[in-house]
Amino acid sequence: MIAAVAMFDSRGVFTIKEGTSPGDVGPSWYPFWSAALMGVAAIWVGVRSFLTPQSTGSPFASRESVTAVLKLVIPMALFAYSFRWLGFYFATAAYMGFFAWFLGKYKWWGILAVGIITPLAIYALFEVAFRLILPKSFLYDLGFPF
Repeated sequence: MIAAVAMFDSRGVFTIKEGTSPGDVGPSWYPFWSAALMGVAAIWVGVRSFLTPQSTGSPFASRESVTAVLKLVIPMALFAYSFRWLGFYFATAAYMGFFAWFLGKYKWWGILAVGIITPLAIYALFEVAFRLILPKSFLYDLGFPF
């Protein structure tokens, strides 16, 4: 349903806007096709859930299952809360590095690679390619690009 609403809201992807260059995809292209892809994926997950036999036990039957969820939810909440000071890129580096260390048990060089490459790739995609400004850190006012 959310994907359908997002696709409806971005329906301008199929109209040619004045002032765009030939071959330009326009501002509605990315939201429309992202919503379409998520909608197709949601339908696929729904079909699979109906066709795959489900267990009869409760998903939160043990203490370990509750702590497994908390291991994801608490860092995610801290990640979102840290945007105010760290900005999107430093928060993403810390979040990805934490999960690579805590849950992934990566080696130190893998943690650094994930923590550095992921924010740089997001920066290149959103700030350079899409020209979409994401929240900056407290260092931005000092001339740092993030």
